[in-house]
Amino acid sequence: MQFDHSICKLCGGGGNTIRYRLRMANVVVCQHCGFHYTDYKDDEYAGLSAHSESTVLDEKAIRYIEEKLQSNPHRFDHHIATVLQHKQQGTLLDIGFGGALFLRSMLQQGFDAYGIELDKQYLLYAKEVLGLSNINDLPVQDAYWQERYAGFFDVIVLWDVLEHVNDPVALMQSIQRLLKPGGYLFIDTPCRDGFYHLSGEWLFRLSRGRWKGLLHDLYSSHRFGHKQIFSKQDMRKLLTQFQLQPVSIQQFHEMSFPYAFYLKKILKRAWLVAIALPMVKLFFAVVKIRNKMMVVARK
Repeated sequence: MQFDHSICKLCGGGGNTIRYRLRMANVVVCQHCGFHYTDYKDDEYAGLSAHSESTVLDEKAIRYIEEKLQSNPHRFDHHIATVLQHKQQGTLLDIGFGGALFLRSMLQQGFDAYGIELDKQYLLYAKEVLGLSNINDLPVQDAYWQERYAGFFDVIVLWDVLEHVNDPVALMQSIQRLLKPGGYLFIDTPCRDGFYHLSGEWLFRLSRGRWKGLLHDLYSSHRFGHKQIFSKQDMRKLLTQFQLQPVSIQQFHEMSFPYAFYLKKILKRAWLVAIALPMVKLFFAVVKIRNKMMVVARK
């Protein structure tokens, strides 16, 4: 989708130009507030899938979800523990619930849980395989949510969602309307203050623009790709713009998939993965690389 990328998606300041031309995206850096975002937006979401042109839930789609999307279920332990630290019951909305493991867990914890998932295959998986209800593919900005559920939710969660949306400001405005007074918003998203992003920026400066390092892997103009990455300062600005008070913003390390998944893609051979895996685990245990942030805010 074409849009005027010279106007910052966060602060609205104009006159911005592309700074990083990456393999899969062009990244604009706002000269007013420093926000980083791509020059790309997705077209209409309805009926699309992130990884397939098909919207039918067949055996291939189920296998993908269970082997890839849900291959690291322990990452949701952190999410569950964080929510329960602040709220033990009530109404909950999971926006972009993916494979729905967190959503199902919160139902089991006794929450009155609802979900939004724009990916048709993931939505069908949650309905037909997991048997979940109170879920649909209507975006949170839709009148269905904005009119029926204004001030309804005690908890709203965005797990690996904010970096993918076209308009994070519009999303936050819609979320603010759905939260009860005193309700909590939880966000898990990549952090621009982390080593992966900063190392790419340093390489770019040192090489006078020739090298971009890991920046190539952090942004994508593919469907549902990473369209923006927030710093902690950006996050505070976004929250306070809609009267959401930051309770805590903490950086941590998390991979979407287990380490073995990435090693298999790089090393190809199982015996090499078996040798490398203990060393990789030790490295990340010793070297505290924090690539993401967990945000807790309250209305």
